[in-house]
Amino acid sequence: MHKIEIFTAGCPLCLDTLKAVRETTKDCGCEVIERRCKGAECCDEAKEHGIRAVPTIVVDGKIAHVGKLSAEEFKQYI
Repeated sequence: MHKIEIFTAGCPLCLDTLKAVRETTKDCGCEVIERRCKGAECCDEAKEHGIRAVPTIVVDGKIAHVGKLSAEEFKQYI
């Protein structure tokens, strides 16, 4: 089971990415967490990972992907 964090700004691209990840992981038992950043302020977790753009996907503590991706594209990370 993987811990998947998705850093978002709540924009359409971020929400599409979040939806794709949730669709892909719905049956695998992975923990999916949305971490929402607001403007120039971002959550402490984003700062710890050095995240500077959203959406960013972190799998098991490591940045796996930056930018929008489809459910099919995400399958390679789990």
